Amino acid sequence: MLSAIPANSRPMEAILIEDTISKYIKCYNSRDIEGMLDCVTEDVIFENISNTGQTMTFEGRDKMGEVAQLSGNAFSYRRQKLVSLVIGQGKAAAEIEFEGKAAVDLPNGVKAGETIKIRGASFFEFRGQLMSRIADYS
Repeated sequence: MLSAIPANSRPMEAILIEDTISKYIKCYNSRDIEGMLDCVTEDVIFENISNTGQTMTFEGRDKMGEVAQLSGNAFSYRRQKLVSLVIGQGKAAAEIEFEGKAAVDLPNGVKAGETIKIRGASFFEFRGQLMSRIADYS
């Protein structure tokens, strides 16, 4: 795991990938959709796979912006926290904690006003410094 490697001896690629993921999560938490989109390629592929059997997949930066706006409106409060991160060969795997308060009744049965706490994993593929694929599992 990279945390065992001193920061000044980590490969530049790993530092850039970690910076991009950190920016993406910071923008997600502050509902800065343009900032999130600055972290992805035009043809980004996004997948969300839930253990409740719901799956969502879409392609493209514009579609990601639409979905981010809609999902952001579904929560009066939402926050992702990066728990751990492993990076190598243009890819990264992250353990993520999510907490949010539903603003509306959600398709998975969560009612407006209820708080959700989920621990999941996100996998990122990069093309240069931008994310070309994001897969969230919760």
